[in-house]
Amino acid sequence: MTTDAFDVGGAADWIAARRIAGRSIADLPASLKPADEAAGYAVQAALRDRLAATLGPPIGWKVGATTTAMQTLLNVPAPCAGEMLRAGLHRGAARLPHAAFCRVGVECEIAMELARPLGDSGPVDAAGAAAAVGRIFPAAEIVDDRYGDFRAFGVPALIADFFFHHGVVLGDPVVGWRDMDLGAAVGTTRANGAVKATGRGADVLGHPMRSLAWLANRLRDLGRILEPGQIVMTGSLPLPYWAAAGDRVEIEIGGLGLVRIDFT
Repeated sequence: MTTDAFDVGGAADWIAARRIAGRSIADLPASLKPADEAAGYAVQAALRDRLAATLGPPIGWKVGATTTAMQTLLNVPAPCAGEMLRAGLHRGAARLPHAAFCRVGVECEIAMELARPLGDSGPVDAAGAAAAVGRIFPAAEIVDDRYGDFRAFGVPALIADFFFHHGVVLGDPVVGWRDMDLGAAVGTTRANGAVKATGRGADVLGHPMRSLAWLANRLRDLGRILEPGQIVMTGSLPLPYWAAAGDRVEIEIGGLGLVRIDFT
């Protein structure tokens, strides 16, 4: 499918109406489902523009499906990217109504803030990605399963809808992160004090900086670059924790810090 033969605007309009109403998009009509990633990213860009009036401007990107376990869970063969909007940004902690979500999950991630452009001067490797980073943070991505059977929903359609993204909680910026081994960092997800999942930085494409490099190169293919000040969520170290009403979820990454989300 080419974007010329597909109603990108119609798909973005349909999804935007559901997103603003807080509803599932599991019944997205087949005629509005992008059939390939190029069409999926085209819908995503159009959806971003439609949601910006309600949810604010873009603040950066999330990279999803960066671990073997996550790719198996989602039936996704490779990483995918989704934009993040201002209304979803929280600092340190968040208190969120559980009923506002279709099926809410929390992911334990390392977030990075760009200090300079990335992807504007050729292909990017992990070292080049690290050189462009100003600050890093312990972070939780808030994801929402708006798709019903997400394994059957289709990768291009997941991409069109920001690939599960709802919001992000950033912890305090980390001092001296360049002296740390981010690949060895252990991420832990707790709910109500009990450990629910753990993972390592190396689980994310071998190293979180490889995730950032992947994103820069994927955006180059789409004719875009990463800009200074943008935040990138590099992917969940463990699998997501699907939260229940009343849960207090804590995300902690060894040596980096923690964040908290209360679901009311």
